[in-house]
Amino acid sequence: MTVRRPPALNKGETIGVVATGRWIPPERLDQARELWEGKGYKVKIHPNNYARLHEWGGEFQERANALMDYWEDPEINAIFLARGGTRTLHLLDYLDFDRLNKNPKIIMGCSDNTAILNALYSICNITGVHGPHMSGFSTGNAETYYTDTVDLLSSPSFSRPFPHAHILREGSATGPLIGGNMCIFTYLMGTQFVAPLKGKILFLEDECEEIRNIDRMFLQLKRLGGLNEIAGLMIGGFNMVGNNGAIAFPYTLDELLLEYTHGLDIPVITNAPFGHGNELTPFPIGINAQLTAQKDNIRVVLLDSAVEK
Repeated sequence: MTVRRPPALNKGETIGVVATGRWIPPERLDQARELWEGKGYKVKIHPNNYARLHEWGGEFQERANALMDYWEDPEINAIFLARGGTRTLHLLDYLDFDRLNKNPKIIMGCSDNTAILNALYSICNITGVHGPHMSGFSTGNAETYYTDTVDLLSSPSFSRPFPHAHILREGSATGPLIGGNMCIFTYLMGTQFVAPLKGKILFLEDECEEIRNIDRMFLQLKRLGGLNEIAGLMIGGFNMVGNNGAIAFPYTLDELLLEYTHGLDIPVITNAPFGHGNELTPFPIGINAQLTAQKDNIRVVLLDSAVEK
């Protein structure tokens, strides 16, 4: 699969904000917009950010239409998805992938938007960035998110050490990056909306999941997704993992990872700096990378640029 990369994002160009999931409170939306405008970019807010249907920015079709609007708007150079949440998986049935396929464009989000990013890669061969939502640029981590995002979307190279990551299995691997939120990614298995895992570096994160459900998801990835054929595995934040059954589940996440990667000669790291916590290193899906997991040297290096210069 030859990945298609969008044009780079330069100062003076326009970022469009679309609420494919939850809406952002207006004061936080303004704060995030002001950060980017203060750095020399233009920001255009789609009206659906002000739509209200419970926690979401409108009905399924309304949210899908908003994404299509900005994807086809020549004024918009990049789309930052407003927020994650729930029920973004449903949007895949409302998006027009033939139209999306005509025009590669930067798109960035995470969490529930894992569905859109992986569908774009699988169906259109277009890379999307698993990285901060627009809401993230209204938090205490905004400047770090900004630096990482600009480094990825404006420069030809991107490399990050992971000094606080843990090694479960040493090694080195090269291959296209794929993954995102584990729960959403697993629900894509067996559909047209996710690419094969063979030869890829899989990255996964999640929060508020029961450990017994994580066990089931790994089994599903093994049975349907080809977990045994991946080149490497990066595990980010797994925050607030529960163990609330009537009988406590007896295995930890690390023990499950060792079980499901038993016999595989691949690097496996945990506690990598991405997920629902305070760190969110951006990863472009489908772009070739090298994962190194050796003592005193844990890092990811992109072997190809995420954008066309």
